[in-house]
Amino acid sequence: MTSLLRFPGARLVSHAAFVIIIWLLVMRVNDSVDPLTNYYIALVAMYATAMFGMVILVGLSGQVSLGNGALMAVGGYVFAVTSLHWQTVPILGVPWNGWWSMVFAAVGGIVVGLLIGGIAARLRGPYLAGLTLGLAVGVPAIANRFPELLGGESGLMLTVPYPEGGYAPVEEEVFVDSSADTLSGDASTMAVPSADATVSPDDMLTMDNFPTTDASASAPSIDASVIDPGATDMSGVDLSGTGDLIDASFIIERWQAGLAITVACIAAFIALNLVRGRQGRVWRAVRDDSVAAAVAGISPAKAKVSAFAVSSLFAALAGAVFAQILSYVGPGAFGLGLSLSLLVGVVLGGRSSLLGAVIGGLLLVWLPEFVLSLSEKGGWEDQITNNAPNLIYGLLVVLVVLLAPGGIVGSVQLLIAKVTRRVPKGV
Repeated sequence: MTSLLRFPGARLVSHAAFVIIIWLLVMRVNDSVDPLTNYYIALVAMYATAMFGMVILVGLSGQVSLGNGALMAVGGYVFAVTSLHWQTVPILGVPWNGWWSMVFAAVGGIVVGLLIGGIAARLRGPYLAGLTLGLAVGVPAIANRFPELLGGESGLMLTVPYPEGGYAPVEEEVFVDSSADTLSGDASTMAVPSADATVSPDDMLTMDNFPTTDASASAPSIDASVIDPGATDMSGVDLSGTGDLIDASFIIERWQAGLAITVACIAAFIALNLVRGRQGRVWRAVRDDSVAAAVAGISPAKAKVSAFAVSSLFAALAGAVFAQILSYVGPGAFGLGLSLSLLVGVVLGGRSSLLGAVIGGLLLVWLPEFVLSLSEKGGWEDQITNNAPNLIYGLLVVLVVLLAPGGIVGSVQLLIAKVTRRVPKGV
């Protein structure tokens, strides 16, 4: 097997086969679970996509980042603005669709990553952390400076899937049963916002109340495409305004999860080839000893900028997926809490492991739900319930830094190394 990997392109093929198998397995699971689980799968895949970049930036190149949530905001806003305002692809002239918005979001992330990385390459330690922290606070607030384009504090509402297969909003609201829960499985409600609907600042989604057991309860509005499979059959309702009828078998949460899984697998394939290839060795060399790397002919500045650009690419893709999961982009969805959550997830899962990014995504989705279940059993006050996940995050980070600096994956690798008396590879 080792000899086969020595052929040119063999490692690329093996990585592609591995990712395709994972994609098929996860998509099979996604098609067999309920909408609420689809929603959780979408969140895990979205977090994993963003944290693949964090692994490269923090774990491999050794740069501290507290602002990847701001880079996700770049991808989310680019996706929203292009999908809402562009009808054809510039220069090419072909009809616009959601995948083109994803491509432009990725390009926007790379451009911003190169600009910020050029500055960050000159900084180290607390100065670099301060720069990225400023990004996390400042970038989402830019929306308030351009309310006509970016929606200001209220943000922008999206209709997804966009545009092919999507359901355009109608001019009036349609309610079936407003007292039901949309994602619980007993729901039978659907609210369709008007095309010009806006959201007040008080209704904005924030990371303090996301995610919850009801995936749509905290959203600023319910998109026309949110259709619960347990709801009354709406297959005869025309929501497009063009005579097209909704397919009653369509489940928006399943579609969102499928999109998030596909993007995560594409990001994983790119990350695998970078981490396992020459570029990964360059990043590790700069992380371990930048002076020795420079003597060996490696440019530490270029290595750091490239790591920032790749991390920003993955963050922008995750932000575009996040925008489609929420059907909304706004400053409250990409606040400082999101950036800190990404860093916590990487530290807990394993900052030098791509598998650790997936585990970190699972923890970020599972822990708030676990705390919520405890609060319901113990009758906690709302203030305690809302702040308990952040407290647990902080305690876990402290414990991991003190007792298991390699995170969950690093600790397992170290344990296996002790049992087999081998040195762990570290990635």
